[in-house]
Amino acid sequence: MNFDRIVKNLRNRGIKNGQILIVHSSYDLLENSGLLPEEINAQLLELVGVEGTLVMPAIRKYKEEGKTNEYLTKNLDDIICTYDVKKSKVTSGFLPFMLMQRPDSIISRFPLNPIVAVGKHAGKMMQNNLEGINPSPHGPNSSWKFCVDNNAVVVGLGVDMPHFLTIMHVNEDCDKDWPIDNWYRKRKFEIIDKDFNIKKEVLERRPRWGTYYFAENKFKKDLVSNDILKIETVEGLEISMIESNKLIKFLHNHPHKGYPYYIGSKFFKK
Repeated sequence: MNFDRIVKNLRNRGIKNGQILIVHSSYDLLENSGLLPEEINAQLLELVGVEGTLVMPAIRKYKEEGKTNEYLTKNLDDIICTYDVKKSKVTSGFLPFMLMQRPDSIISRFPLNPIVAVGKHAGKMMQNNLEGINPSPHGPNSSWKFCVDNNAVVVGLGVDMPHFLTIMHVNEDCDKDWPIDNWYRKRKFEIIDKDFNIKKEVLERRPRWGTYYFAENKFKKDLVSNDILKIETVEGLEISMIESNKLIKFLHNHPHKGYPYYIGSKFFKK
């Protein structure tokens, strides 16, 4: 794999100096380029330039949650999970893990769906994401909402984009009239970042909504047919691209209440 051709494809599709670029990736596929994760990150940073910002999900796994099947059904109301910004296990891949190792990286202190960023906007996008009572991962003060407000472009390198499209949740977390009842559960965290240490209660979408009621393949087809998700293959690698503003507008204006979740009327707020 010639990674220069992948960078050229991104540049030809509009990624330029000054861009906020969110990258979801699979290093298992990118490894064929012969580049180390930190070398790939360096090329992506060069693509967005000194005026831009490279963003990656730095999703964590908390031992207090138990195994995956337990997390989906377990009552976590009174369990305090420990989020150490620098040390908690990263589950979203080698590229974000290595981006975190850079001395100029900034990591979100929000414990659910945190991100790591390097570049001009990194500090500002993390600034307010713990503010308020029971904030949500993608709510009005979140890093993800900052990215939408600044029309970040989301790119998938070797991943099936709808499965990794975290930024879509800005629509539901920022919608004061979100129609589905009992959408959130409360979670408690101790958040540690060197000398910073607080306990914070936050909101999390109940896992069942994404597990049982999200028609992922149908959502992908909808995004492609509405010219929101654009997929090209270069060097055998599937490269997906979405403009965040265009995505959120599509979700917000969709005629089906609660889209892209497909649920019965009994779950809607009365």
